[in-house]
Amino acid sequence: MSEKFVLPLVFSGIGIVMLLIAVVAWVRLRRFVAESLRAEGTVVRLEERKDADGDMVYAPVVRFTPRGGREREFRDPIWSRPAGYSVGQRVDVFYHHREYKRARLASPFRLYYVPGLLGFGGMVFTLIGIAVFFLA
Repeated sequence: MSEKFVLPLVFSGIGIVMLLIAVVAWVRLRRFVAESLRAEGTVVRLEERKDADGDMVYAPVVRFTPRGGREREFRDPIWSRPAGYSVGQRVDVFYHHREYKRARLASPFRLYYVPGLLGFGGMVFTLIGIAVFFLA
C-alpha cells in the first residue's frame, strides 16, 4: 500500500470509529430517555476535584424523590468549571423506572454532550481523511 494512503486511512478510520461510538451512545441515550420517568430534584451540594491541569472542577449532587419511593441522590457525570449549577437550585431529573441509580439531569446539553461531541469529532476526522485522500 502506498504511503500516501496511510494518513487518509488513519484519519477516516478514527472518524468512522468515533461516529459508530456516537451512534451507540445516541441509541442508548434515546432508550434511557424513553424508559425514564421525570421528577424534580434539588442540587444539594457540589462535588469538587482537580482536573489534569490542577484546576478545580465541579459536579452537582442532586436529591430527588421517585414516584412512590424514598429520596435518592446521584452525582451528575459531567464535571465543569465554573460550576454549572448552584446549591439549592431546582432541576429536572430523568430516572430509570426500574433502576433509580440510573438518574441524569434532564438538561439537553448534559444529555447530548457526549454523543454530539463524538459525532462532530467523527465527522471532522472522516472529512479530513477524505480530503487528504483526494488532495494527495
